[in-house]
Amino acid sequence: MRSDKNMTRPVIEISHLSFSYNGSTALNDVTLSIYEKEFVAVIGPNGGGKTTLIKLMLGLLKPDSGDIRIFSKPPKTVSHRIGYVPQDVAINKSFPISVIDIVLMGRLRLHPWTRVSKKDKIAARNALDCLEMLEFQNQKIDDLSGGQRERVFIARALATDPDILILDEPTANIDSHGKSHLYGILKELNKTKTIIVVSHDTMVLSSYITSVVCVNNNVHYHDDAEITDEMMDMSYQCPVELIAHGIPHRILKTHKDK
Repeated sequence: MRSDKNMTRPVIEISHLSFSYNGSTALNDVTLSIYEKEFVAVIGPNGGGKTTLIKLMLGLLKPDSGDIRIFSKPPKTVSHRIGYVPQDVAINKSFPISVIDIVLMGRLRLHPWTRVSKKDKIAARNALDCLEMLEFQNQKIDDLSGGQRERVFIARALATDPDILILDEPTANIDSHGKSHLYGILKELNKTKTIIVVSHDTMVLSSYITSVVCVNNNVHYHDDAEITDEMMDMSYQCPVELIAHGIPHRILKTHKDK
């Protein structure tokens, strides 16, 4: 158990939460607490409920039953304290828009009906600097690599200085070197922010995280940075080959069909 948890309150509290799509259960009786400055890996199979869980945290979905509180309040009332980067950012890369303009979009949620201010521009540049992308501020988004674009989208979420940063599959289109680089940046941000990352990069993530949430309709929380065979089996309920730097690392024991 991390000792600092005894001195802080949970920033996210979920109690007996269930959610379904058209009668098909996506999440069942979820109880979970995430504390300040945790770096949480959310793992599990496609369709297991990972993105649904994130959308409930963001207030984009409403639970069928149970309760969710962010900073002890309903999610929608504190959405300004959460930075979110979805798995597929909807942006036309061929549109002639600069990196700094994309990051400034993140500031619009604070005052959507006013012009960009000097304070907004400073915040946007600071966010790019944190993601090591300030030198690219005037480049077009289409000129960047996949890893660079992802850092720009994270900078957009960071521009409002959120207390919680949630990223859904941030390294899906990034090579192994880029993944390690990005997670290193997130680890630095974790000194002041709670980080939640949905990812299949289990072996890479294990070097940076503080805890693991396994999601497969049910949710299991593990207060440990190590992603074990037991966690993987619990999440995927079948043999999973883990890959470390492109090389098979270990294979789980074959499960018995139920």
